[in-house]
Amino acid sequence: MTLTDETRSESARRGHLAQPTAPKRPEELDPQQNPPVAEVFGSAAAPVTGPTNSLASRVVNCDDVPWTPFPMPGTSFKLLNINETTGATTILLYVAEGAEAPLHCHLGAAEAYNIFGTWAYEGEAKAIGPNCYVYEPAGIVHLPKQESESLMFGVFHGPIIGYNETGSVAGVITADLLWDLAKANNAVGHLPPRTGR
Repeated sequence: MTLTDETRSESARRGHLAQPTAPKRPEELDPQQNPPVAEVFGSAAAPVTGPTNSLASRVVNCDDVPWTPFPMPGTSFKLLNINETTGATTILLYVAEGAEAPLHCHLGAAEAYNIFGTWAYEGEAKAIGPNCYVYEPAGIVHLPKQESESLMFGVFHGPIIGYNETGSVAGVITADLLWDLAKANNAVGHLPPRTGR
């Protein structure tokens, strides 16, 4: 599944496409123009002798990563990273219009940046639209309601427990499960090999 120019155009027309603003004022770009920030920079500066040659950045063109069905009908994801130390996962999450998430609990915090589309939490009045950042604390139990097709960048800092209508556990989404799903879909070639598996 890829976002077509038609989908992007429709999302922009409906006001569902994020258009983040860039910093423009001098104090937003240059720490020397912002004395409190300059002070923090000054106290944090430490001598650096050169680049860290033992580490390397990993750049991924997300269009090259196949979409993999997420453990919820009407959703797909692209696994972008797994933190082997903490178990956190970084994904792109696509949610089709009308997809229904079950009641679920985040055992670790979750963060999302909504790129396009609109959704909300049952019982909360404020809708989450394009260019919104969402922080969900560890332990939160909630029920999202999809208002339109959405795409978000997300980080899960721990497993997610999904519940049946009876309140019993329907399933648990972990870093290992997301890896296994993406691997079965040949969608992990951009990631380093996992340790300890």
